[in-house]
Amino acid sequence: MVTKANKRKVAEFWHNQCAYCHKTDYLQFHHIKPKSAGGTDEPDNLLLLCACCHATVHGKVYNPQKPNCRTSIAYETALPVLEDYFANRIGAKETKEKLKLSPKTHLSESALIKRYKREHKIDKFYNNVDLKNSHKTQNAGLALTAPE
Repeated sequence: MVTKANKRKVAEFWHNQCAYCHKTDYLQFHHIKPKSAGGTDEPDNLLLLCACCHATVHGKVYNPQKPNCRTSIAYETALPVLEDYFANRIGAKETKEKLKLSPKTHLSESALIKRYKREHKIDKFYNNVDLKNSHKTQNAGLALTAPE
């Protein structure tokens, strides 16, 4: 399994675009030397490819109606939820529920979030709703443990 650090290095090297056609949607990691043939998950053995080019490399036909991008719902359907999340109107938990993502999913790894951030040129982001909720939790814990 390719680590997050290696994915980041490869994505940065290819400027977050397909190594062949330079598209920026539905990006996937391709092993130059397959793992079954002794290839590794190291950055020098990985290419960043769009789903179409990745299918072509593997001798398959790409179906644009079913891109292998592992999104829970269509991007256009997710836009209002993503806008609420990035406008700090909803937190991560509610965003995951509305996007039909597993509670264990890290939003930063979601293809929907990545596409939204890329299209809106968002580099750094912290959700203030989550920040406020974490402070409430911390303050509640302090109130419970305060000396009498």
